Amino acid sequence: MFSDERGLDLTAANADAVAHYDAMVSSYLGLCLDTGDHLKALFGADSKMPMAHCVNGYFFKLFSVPALEAKAKDRLASARALADNATARERAHIGALDAWCQGDLIAATNRWEEILLEYPLDVMALRLAHFTHFYLGNSDQMRDSIARVLPYWDETIPGHWFVQGYHAFGLEETGDYAAAEKIGRQAVENNPEDIWATHAVAHVYEMQGRSRDGVAWLNAHSGNWDACNNFAYHAWWHLAMYHLDLAEFDVVLDLYDTRFRNRETDDYLDMSNAISMLWRLREQGADVGDRWAELAEKSQVRVDDHLLAFIDAHFVMALAVDRRFDAAEGLLASMPDKDDPATEAAVYGAVGRPLCEAIVAYERADYRRCVDLLAPIRYDIRQIGGSHAQRDLFQRLLVSAVLKVEDYRFARALLSERIALNPNSTWNWKRSADALEGLGAVDEAARSRQTATTLLSI
Repeated sequence: MFSDERGLDLTAANADAVAHYDAMVSSYLGLCLDTGDHLKALFGADSKMPMAHCVNGYFFKLFSVPALEAKAKDRLASARALADNATARERAHIGALDAWCQGDLIAATNRWEEILLEYPLDVMALRLAHFTHFYLGNSDQMRDSIARVLPYWDETIPGHWFVQGYHAFGLEETGDYAAAEKIGRQAVENNPEDIWATHAVAHVYEMQGRSRDGVAWLNAHSGNWDACNNFAYHAWWHLAMYHLDLAEFDVVLDLYDTRFRNRETDDYLDMSNAISMLWRLREQGADVGDRWAELAEKSQVRVDDHLLAFIDAHFVMALAVDRRFDAAEGLLASMPDKDDPATEAAVYGAVGRPLCEAIVAYERADYRRCVDLLAPIRYDIRQIGGSHAQRDLFQRLLVSAVLKVEDYRFARALLSERIALNPNSTWNWKRSADALEGLGAVDEAARSRQTATTLLSI
């Protein structure tokens, strides 16, 4: 029996295996490209470490690719075969992987939270719970999951600043922007290569409409991302989001082509970045050329995946915009039904299906149907997971559809809500002006447009 670098018992054959395990965990926390290299070295040092097999299974699940589901289950089987020699904590991890492989995200998350009550320094359980709370739309739980363990962490414990970065993101997603910015900045100051903490602060600026602050922040730290995996593309996407709010569409397209879609991968986060940005650009009248085609092509081969409703909503958008309605309808037809025991089946039933149907209706120019589908679930879209910034795509879709059916009173109401939350968003003020013009409130519309112009000139 050995201990990892945070003092937790670890079943291992030798000290080299433990060192490789610690390096793998650290790399994973940093979202680094070499995580897989450390895992390979770990197996080379000890092919029978229970946690090596378990974490390998976790990594397969994190990709959210159906082709890797069988590999995750294979690792679960091999971890189970080693369970007799494992610790109680390690067996609990195997149980969490088991639940995840069965599609029960809630049970898996509960297992990690149970581990953390007894072992609050189990940073792997902490990070995975952070991930699943995020994709379950549980912002409060994501914040509180970190808060519960904070008394046990300090700067002497490896990974402390990563944990602070997770705390910052949970605070941001629950609207405590001042604390999120303060803690996130401290995390980055002490751990400059932590792209997750960097992105937590970026979210603060996005939600507050502080686009120029966001541009300065990300440009100042982008030099630290060379060792990062594809999450760096998401950070570049955030930079493009600021330039979008500043109506600098040429800059956005340049970042698209050179930073976050310069490699045309089929990774779901990479594709979500690209799809959501192109739709936002298109909605604002920017010419995006033929960039939709490759996204639609990749989406078309994924219509039966259905691992996360968040992913499907983006795939169906690419298909519908590119007029591949047969494929979009095929995606809808093959969604999980109410009898499916997987956690996401309920999400599809409550939110995923009507959201995807609304997207298709919008692209078919059936804007009334889009509104009728989307308006009743607008407060429930959080169930698909993702961040407020990511899900805002669908709130903008609703506003756009409401304006197109000329329901200007409802549009004004929606935009008043948005302006109250983010009075620095130029898009909010421009669309508010559209609604006010539709209502005949010419002077108010002019003031709204002037506010947007002023924000752009500051």
